Amino acid sequence: MPTTENLALYHYNACPFCAMTRQALKHFKLNVEQRDIQRHRPYRQQLVKGGGRAQVPCLRIEHDNGRVEWLYESRDIIDYLRDVSRAAA
Repeated sequence: MPTTENLALYHYNACPFCAMTRQALKHFKLNVEQRDIQRHRPYRQQLVKGGGRAQVPCLRIEHDNGRVEWLYESRDIIDYLRDVSRAAA
């Protein structure tokens, strides 16, 4: 299973769009840290501070140059995860 230490998925369990992105993680066999914003308030604060809003799902991407990108739409997140999976293959 590829490790993706530069990624973190902000989510909460009852969100159907979050469930889709978590399912994609399993499908693509990616090990991504999952940060539940309902169970851990500091994660919600990180999301709002870094990404500008408390919308989930959100994928935090830290690029090699240190730049951080916040990807919000589930379809965009799934497409990105697909690309990561292909690159790791």
